[in-house]
Amino acid sequence: MPISLNVAVASFNYFDALFKYTKQNTVLLMNEKGIITEVNNAFTNSFGYTNDEIIGKEFKILFTPEDQKKGLPETEIDTVLQEGQCKDNTYLVHKNETITWVSGESILVKNLNGEISILKIIQDIHTQKTYENFSRRLHDFNENILKSIEDVIIVVNEEMKINKVNDAFFKLFTGDEADINSLNFADIIKPYDSNDDLRNSLQQAIKTGTGFLHKEIEITTISEGKKMFDISCRIVDGIEQKNGLLVLHDITAQIQSQRQREDIIGFVAHELRNPLANIVLCNEIMGETLNENNITESQELLARSKSNVMRLSKMIADLYDATKVGSGTLQLEKAVFNFEEMINEAVDTIKALQPFYRISVKGHANIDVHGDRYRLIQVVTNYLSNGIKYSEGNAEVVLNMDYDNKDVTVYVKDAGLGIKKDQLPYIFNRFYRAEKTKNLEGIGLGLYLCSQIIKAHNGRIWAESEEGKGSTFYFSIPILHFVN
Repeated sequence: MPISLNVAVASFNYFDALFKYTKQNTVLLMNEKGIITEVNNAFTNSFGYTNDEIIGKEFKILFTPEDQKKGLPETEIDTVLQEGQCKDNTYLVHKNETITWVSGESILVKNLNGEISILKIIQDIHTQKTYENFSRRLHDFNENILKSIEDVIIVVNEEMKINKVNDAFFKLFTGDEADINSLNFADIIKPYDSNDDLRNSLQQAIKTGTGFLHKEIEITTISEGKKMFDISCRIVDGIEQKNGLLVLHDITAQIQSQRQREDIIGFVAHELRNPLANIVLCNEIMGETLNENNITESQELLARSKSNVMRLSKMIADLYDATKVGSGTLQLEKAVFNFEEMINEAVDTIKALQPFYRISVKGHANIDVHGDRYRLIQVVTNYLSNGIKYSEGNAEVVLNMDYDNKDVTVYVKDAGLGIKKDQLPYIFNRFYRAEKTKNLEGIGLGLYLCSQIIKAHNGRIWAESEEGKGSTFYFSIPILHFVN
């Protein structure tokens, strides 16, 4: 390729000493066609070739196969011939096929005879590039870790200027993900830190150079309202000044769970106290009546004691099941069974316990279902027991069953107290009791367990009620197939 008239061609005399005596830079000389004509000792030491092995070879053999396919050697030579020089950072290949990242500069030069050559100076930057790549990967790795951490991470300097936050910060404290670096943390957090607890704690930590661990501070978040955080601060050395590294761990659910456990313990202790006191009293009176040979009264006391024991047993069983539901360990033992036979068994169980009440069974469901027979009996008996308990002396409870080609549906209807409309959405919640039922026995777990059992069968559960006129409780579950 002809050389542009505008290209400044350097005299080779200037580079003679560099070419012959430099030990730090690798230097090679090639002609306009890219044929290597001379190399210095630093080149042979670095790339592993002898002079005989490399002189006369094409310059492109030093490039990787990928770069050769891209035409990088030819592009470099063309650029030097057109512009007089060319700089590049690329990989070059040693004789043993290892590769090294280098920084290169090619210069168009003229020797004493006026002949044009290309002088290429190569500097090994492999260690530097390796470190840069490692640093970049480490930075990316750390950034990915920060992004994946659900806790809020904040780094501020001694002047309370923000150096770094993670994504969780924006989710809780500001929806604006613009660059907040160098903004004042105290100003940003002020709308959320109403009592200045976080700001004061952080300023004190930075001022004294002493961090703190596990301070519980309430903060109002932008998306989820008031939340309780476990906050720790570590003082770390920065480039020019100390930094405060804040970690905010949301413990709102944990505290709510702890309070709920305390409420449950107090609630259960209160509910169990009455039947236990009744049992103790019955046993004391029975001791006296037995001494007086009063068999009739003793039998009545035994029946009363048995009733209280059954109440205790049901409460304990419901609590145990509720615990399993809460921990996700309530297991269904599913099998194929006849649905109508299951209903009849549940009705017979309640009739034996409540012989003075009439249960009217309507409809038929002579079909097979795939489910947990025991748990479904538990649902039906709970519906029936509630219907009787809340019926205010009405001696009849209606159970109806029906099915279509997809589901089987059951409802239990009573003519009792009824439930206020505003309370109806909460009746399947754990420990919830409607206002008019709080003076009756029970701990508010029965309907909650029913809802969990039906949901575990991929079914639906709901209720209809009118205050003072009674309630109707429904559930439906999928059918397996019809029985011929």
